[in-house]
Amino acid sequence: MKYYWPALLWSILIFVLSAGPGVQVPSSWMDLISVDKFGHAGVYGILTILICWGSWKKRTALTNALLLFGLTISSTFGIIMEGMQYFFFPHRYFEVLDIIANIIGSLIGLLLFYLFYKTD
Repeated sequence: MKYYWPALLWSILIFVLSAGPGVQVPSSWMDLISVDKFGHAGVYGILTILICWGSWKKRTALTNALLLFGLTISSTFGIIMEGMQYFFFPHRYFEVLDIIANIIGSLIGLLLFYLFYKTD
């Protein structure tokens, strides 16, 4: 469990940011390249890296299952956060584009983790 502390703390930060005041709902698919979406991709990419790192340190072998675990947890957390914003946080919105940005960020984080640690 000790290797997952960085991912857990990062998840708490994401939760706190997700519970804060919202911004306007995007009006078109072009909003997918907005600064907000890059932020979503960045934080979920980091989350994926931290989850994969924790799993890798725990097992010391880089496997496809480990990578899939990190991607699945991070992407699922991103989807859950969007749902929670809709149901539990006033002035927050459920945005499909945010979910897409979260998953893209998770995929980029997975790729970066794989590229960095496969040479280790």
